[in-house]
Amino acid sequence: METIETEELPQIAIRDIDHIAGVVDTLSYHTHALSISVGESSVFWPVTLRGLDHERRVLSLSLLDAQSLEAREVLDQSLTLKAEGDSETLHFEAMVALEVARKSDRIEVQCSLPKALHTTSKRNSRRVFLLKGMQVKAGITLYENQPPITGRLRNISIGGALLEVPLADSAPLKEEEFIAGLALSFPDGEQFTAMAQILHVNPAGRSHFAAIGVSFVHTDRAQEQRLTYLVNETEREAAYRTGEGGRMSFASPLYASNDPGYKRSARRHRKTPQEGPMVAALLEVTRQLHIFLLALQNQRPLPAHCLLDSADTLLSLLKKQRQNLFYALHCLHREPAWVQHSLNVAVRLGDLLEAEPEHASYARNAVVAALVHDMGKMMLVDDALPSIEGQLDTRQRDHLRRHVPVLLEALAGAEWLTPVMQHDVIQSINERLDGSGYPQALKGEALSPIARMAAVVDTVDAMTRKRGDRRSKTAIEAYRHLYHRPEQFDKHWITRYIQRHGFYPIGSLVKFSGGFLAWVMELDDSGQPQRVRVVRNLHREERTMNDILSRVDFAQLGTLEGLMPPERFRLTPY
Repeated sequence: METIETEELPQIAIRDIDHIAGVVDTLSYHTHALSISVGESSVFWPVTLRGLDHERRVLSLSLLDAQSLEAREVLDQSLTLKAEGDSETLHFEAMVALEVARKSDRIEVQCSLPKALHTTSKRNSRRVFLLKGMQVKAGITLYENQPPITGRLRNISIGGALLEVPLADSAPLKEEEFIAGLALSFPDGEQFTAMAQILHVNPAGRSHFAAIGVSFVHTDRAQEQRLTYLVNETEREAAYRTGEGGRMSFASPLYASNDPGYKRSARRHRKTPQEGPMVAALLEVTRQLHIFLLALQNQRPLPAHCLLDSADTLLSLLKKQRQNLFYALHCLHREPAWVQHSLNVAVRLGDLLEAEPEHASYARNAVVAALVHDMGKMMLVDDALPSIEGQLDTRQRDHLRRHVPVLLEALAGAEWLTPVMQHDVIQSINERLDGSGYPQALKGEALSPIARMAAVVDTVDAMTRKRGDRRSKTAIEAYRHLYHRPEQFDKHWITRYIQRHGFYPIGSLVKFSGGFLAWVMELDDSGQPQRVRVVRNLHREERTMNDILSRVDFAQLGTLEGLMPPERFRLTPY
């Protein structure tokens, strides 16, 4: 394949402070994409220019999406401001952060004027942004025999693109990682495929999406010519839609489609969420977990507030509406399995700790540790382990056991993670009383009460989830498995767990003798269902049901027969 040689681009250095101040002033009037790096970091954060005080020689900036930065980490640091235009890139260097304050998702910074400016001419850098309704699907293939990560195109140039993918799917995307195949699908059926490299991965504002910047690599002349066409046609379509092209402008055939229901003027509609407020709160917690994992994956400063705030939210919900929270935890089926598992373990561990007076003070720190305890698995995803879901071979399972030391290394020096919870939850949750666990084969007295408690909570949740090599177990099957292995699991904590959740835990699918399937929504003091959501009649499966009934109405369902595996009926509890 013929490749395009990289040209040496001309660079100009400017050190005249007055000249530099004048250039900074022009950034307010010209189209530049502004970003800033802190200290020696190679990570650039999007910023907006708030103003320039010529008399004090102070520049005011606002960092966007800075959730993994703390204000104190920016104060007194050297800053570099990068301004990207269509034909040049400007680097303003040797700035010092004088005053720093956090305001929600923004960090407001006042800094000294830069002492140096480097300008670099750009080749093939014209970047065109897609408007709402200009839907171009993007497929990112990282590893062989794995389905692509799907998203959409946000902007495009001959040199690269900005993609948007759901945060829930963004974990395998690491900066500097090569993309074996990036496929762009345009409305007219045009397909463009190329190799690419990830430049940056950032959360996209307050949304549940991540913005992925990529550069095209190893493009031959035919691909570059095609990219020129795609950029030109995208620009023409944008001008047509905004009316900026005047009367003589016309639509691009690239954005025409014969598919039924396609409308050129269609805007991107947000689905009205059907979830209740508690599910919305949990989805915000999942967003924070994804943001934290992005920081872990890309060796950025860890946003401790993502975990601390999430732990406070979960414990508050536990105190206010405990049973509703347990049901809401089962309404996150669109989230990756590791997120669902981490949330369930965190909430159930917090619930058990809060019920034990001698351990209640540890609840918050334990929940924080539980939220991250499985993140090391996602950090191991690579060519040898392209997915942690699905069926894994013996070699992959052994490799996956490395997730604990990998995570502990990434968390080294984290002041917000107490050493006790790091040991009892993150390090010991996979240990067993007989020493058959991992990573250190701890046993007996080496495992504290909280470590033993965490092992029970973690195992019950893992067993009641479908895995690539087996179906999910019912709660009773999981209880029986643990109870008959006293050499591995502490019977005291198994008993306490059952007392808290009963034999028909909230979120379980149950069957009544009348042929009805229902989700358990609420339990009475004895652990028996007293409120259910009926979703199917096995005698009339064509009928859709969604009826919430209290115990007074159970007679019409028949007698409660037992628990059922949800995947057998392809049902989800929302």
